[in-house]
Amino acid sequence: MPTALAQINASLIGDAIDLGNNCYILTQDVKSQKGGVWYNNPIDFSKDFAIYYQANFGSKNSNGADGMALVFKGNPQPELGNDGGGLSYQGITPSLIVEFDTWQNSDFGDPIFDHISIMKNGDANHSNPVNNLAGPVQASLSNPNIEDGSDHEVKIEWFALQQVLIVYFDCIPRIQITMDIKASIFGGDDSVYFGFVSSTGGNSNLHQVCLNRVSFVDNLQLQDVTICEGESSEIDATIASGVSYSWSPRDGVSNPNSANPVFSPNETTTYTVTIEDVCGDVIVEEVTVTIASFKSAIFDSIDPICEGDIIDPLPTTSKNNITGFWTPQLNNTTTTTYTFIPFSDPCVTTTTLEVIVNPLVIPSFDAIAPICKGDLLTELPTMSNNGISGIWSPSLNNTSTTLYTFTPNPDQGCVANGFLEIIVNQIEIPQFDFETTICEGTSFEFPSIANNGIEGEWSPEFNAGLSQVYTFTPIDESCVSSISIAITIKKRIIPEFSIEGSICEGQNIAELPSISNNGVEGFWTPEVNNTTTTLYTFTPYDFECALSTTHQIIVNSNILPLFDDIKTSSCFGETLDELPTQSANGIVGTWLPALNNQLTTTYTFTPDEGQNCVLETTITIVITEPIVPIFDSISPICEGETLEALPQISKNQITGSWFPELNNLETTTYTFIPNLGQCANQTTLKIEVLPITELVVDIMMNSDDFSDNQAISIDVKGGTGSYEYQLDELPWQTNNSFSGITGCGEHLVKVRELSKCSNIAIQTFKILEYPKFFTPNGDDKNDTWNIECLKNQTEARITIFNRYGKMVAIINPSLFGWDGKFNNKLMPSNDYWFQAEYLGNDGKPKLFTSHFSLIR
Repeated sequence: MPTALAQINASLIGDAIDLGNNCYILTQDVKSQKGGVWYNNPIDFSKDFAIYYQANFGSKNSNGADGMALVFKGNPQPELGNDGGGLSYQGITPSLIVEFDTWQNSDFGDPIFDHISIMKNGDANHSNPVNNLAGPVQASLSNPNIEDGSDHEVKIEWFALQQVLIVYFDCIPRIQITMDIKASIFGGDDSVYFGFVSSTGGNSNLHQVCLNRVSFVDNLQLQDVTICEGESSEIDATIASGVSYSWSPRDGVSNPNSANPVFSPNETTTYTVTIEDVCGDVIVEEVTVTIASFKSAIFDSIDPICEGDIIDPLPTTSKNNITGFWTPQLNNTTTTTYTFIPFSDPCVTTTTLEVIVNPLVIPSFDAIAPICKGDLLTELPTMSNNGISGIWSPSLNNTSTTLYTFTPNPDQGCVANGFLEIIVNQIEIPQFDFETTICEGTSFEFPSIANNGIEGEWSPEFNAGLSQVYTFTPIDESCVSSISIAITIKKRIIPEFSIEGSICEGQNIAELPSISNNGVEGFWTPEVNNTTTTLYTFTPYDFECALSTTHQIIVNSNILPLFDDIKTSSCFGETLDELPTQSANGIVGTWLPALNNQLTTTYTFTPDEGQNCVLETTITIVITEPIVPIFDSISPICEGETLEALPQISKNQITGSWFPELNNLETTTYTFIPNLGQCANQTTLKIEVLPITELVVDIMMNSDDFSDNQAISIDVKGGTGSYEYQLDELPWQTNNSFSGITGCGEHLVKVRELSKCSNIAIQTFKILEYPKFFTPNGDDKNDTWNIECLKNQTEARITIFNRYGKMVAIINPSLFGWDGKFNNKLMPSNDYWFQAEYLGNDGKPKLFTSHFSLIR
């Protein structure tokens, strides 16, 4: 059943969303959004018109933003201006704007209430009398807030003769202007376009519009429908603000008072609907329901075809002038029934057409056995096994495999070509890649299968001592030939070398040659060894036709010179004995370098020439540098403090004595003198004696009375400047500041020198604090509220107020606190304020105000 709906064409921009049925969300309830919907329907301000719509400004009042506007401008191109307070129309020019503003922008001259104004040329500032044409006025006559989540009725009405534009809000005229809009704003242009824009900024709100009716837009009105005989159609005339609907005539209408009744007339009928909206405005629309008769498309039949023949396209216009398309697609391989589906005419029935496709008959022939290249080929038959006559192409070829085509003679019906392949096998020659030159005595076996897969036998049998020709005969002689190969037997040679016969132990042996003097390549085993006499074997590589050979290298033992009674250590500068030029085992030679009694040196003995397999040797004479005795430093002491005796043995094991005697009254440098017989120097050690200092302490308050973070700093005089500080017997610290101090009692500060060479200076102080809450519930814990830190000030007074400023109690800190009652009635849990009058640390009167909580 078809349905007739009315829908205007629109173009969206920015964050706008199409909800359907001419409703649009311009901005969601999201910060920093901007969106718009524009219509390409021209407006002529020389004619009357009216625009009816519903506007929804969201449900957030105090923290909502920012509003929307109806904009008229000179072209239909979707456009957005500045967001936030600019409502996305600011900057669009030339333009006429009806503004619905729900956020007070003081810099734009906005009033406190949600308002309507009429502006021009994209100016959002109400303080500009040139562009602020009317308003701002309160949008709703009854409520300063229109961000109530409800749909509000808006009507824009233009009277061209009087040149008056009136804006209605919730059915009441709220603002109007009288001016020649066409001439003064749009320069006499006959075509002006309209749209809705909106924005949010630092706050957000939903902005939504639904068009009801635009008097100059035809496609917002009802659309005529055509139905077939006996069918019906639903027509939806619903507008967002409609409250009653009346259709006439009533014949064929399911419900004449419904917005969307079903129509089933017996003949073509024009219906009129009268719509009254919530404001009492009446809209009259007409729609025609046309009744069409059923009919069928007529086509000529199609002659049968052979499988694979071309099928001409089926006609898309019938003989009785009905247009449409065929389904499925044409198929020239099988008989198919095609269905004709008319274009856009529901009262035309479908038509079918069958195209018969006769299958092809394929000529059949007996297969031809493969032949060898050059064998005789007999002529192919001109009549197939299934009685089809024809000719073959191309001509017969006995040198290569060929596919032959059989073409049937004409007038034999739906007959296809036939095909026959004759395979011609090429003559194969066995292929081998083994070596044809073989060393004497080497075993060898001929392969029984050639590289190209041909099996066969060799003759005569292989003879490892005789060069001769051997023949390979294939077992299967079909399209294969035999082959003969000559094998040469080569005599083996003996490798020859010129290599040294003896060396000294450890002497470098040159790498043994890998190629013999007579050109044989191979390798030696075992690895060369210059420590023992060894027999080495040379093995020729497999590709050499040669025999192995051996060679022995004799290794003679080395002789090491031996020396006795050489002194190998001495102190720095001590005279050294000359080194002997002949060893204890009779080897003569020289020493290098020259003797040096100031530096540890290694001396090398080099034997004279002519003494076979004799080695060099070395001796190191260690020269001991003067040793400096090492002692731990002694921490400074306070004047008169006991000094322990200095150690007589250093940390590096040097013994000796100290000079002068220990002195605990002044700083002294002491000298350590090593005992005789060691290579050691004197050293010194300074012991610092610190004077006793007398410290004086001042305390400075770094926070106000009753501060949440009470803090002090400490000033010290009379010392070295390196101190440590202590508060209330807590751990000592080097920072002279303390914070987070609590408690009304007396606080104790101590100061001393880091060196401990001072008195411990002591000072006390007090702070002021008050309790942040109390719980008067009768459990004897926190049942009253007072400022204990002021209890010693009998003249102090505290006044307590409730949150509205009403006094509920006056107390003296030296007496009882407040019990949470007023006129003997329990006061509720809440915050309460107080004023404390007291004397400060400087003895002057002071006033402090703050609040605390009563918790029940």
